[in-house]
Formats: sequence, C-alpha cells, structure tokens
Amino acid sequence: MDNEIFEALFEIVTFFNQPQQDRDLLKRAEISLEPAALPIIVRAGRQPEISIGELANQIGRNHSSVSRQVDKLVKAGWLMEVERRDQRIRRVTLSQQGQRALLQVKVAREAAFRQRLADYSDADRSELARVLQRLAATLNERG
Repeated sequence: MDNEIFEALFEIVTFFNQPQQDRDLLKRAEISLEPAALPIIVRAGRQPEISIGELANQIGRNHSSVSRQVDKLVKAGWLMEVERRDQRIRRVTLSQQGQRALLQVKVAREAAFRQRLADYSDADRSELARVLQRLAATLNERG
C-alpha cells in the first residue's frame, strides 16, 4: 500500500513538474510569462517576503539561476524587492501586477481542475481535498 501511495504521488509530482503544464496554464490565464518564472510567482504569492535562497530550495534550482530570474521579474514589474533588514539576504514579494497575474493563474488552474475532475462527484472531490490536505500537513510536520 505504501508503495502505491508513493507511486501515485510520484505521478502527480511528475504531472505538475512538466514545463508544458505551466505553458498551458499561462496560456489559459492569458499571461505572457515564460514557464520557468511561474513557480517563482506562485511561491512569492504564497510566501510574501520570501528570500532568493528559500525560493531556490523550494523550486529545486540553484541560487544564481533563481536570482537571475528574479532580476528579470523585478525589471518586468512582476516582483518587487522588499527593504533589506539583513543586507546579505535579498527578499521579494509580488507587485500589484504580479498579484493580478497570480489571481488569473488561480482562476485558470481552478477551471482546468474542474475540467479534469468533471467525472468526480462532489463527495469524491471533497474527500480528495480532505485527504490531500491531511497528507500535506503530515509531510510538512517537523520531527
């Protein structure tokens, strides 16, 4: 059973890590942004004032490539730098443009999920959400 859970999670992670999924989502949201930037926008929206190091760790890229991508996003108006309390740590948050884009992405993602889960009953979707939220909480526990 545990291996079946792992295999299912592996397939889900693989699905979400495919760059084509981000391209499709950005197209559906009508946002002109390169797919590699989407995880940065999403993380900055979920964690305001996130550091470049935290971003790099969470999306599995090296610090310098994330820093370069962030520079582009700041210059394009998607992100803005937060005042540095510690000069060694650079932090970013979404700009108003980035917040609007994230909202468009959320709406597009919800529509895509509704379409994919159209054959699921309301009870099945509710149960799926409950179990996934519990799993997420379990996996994020420190200990």
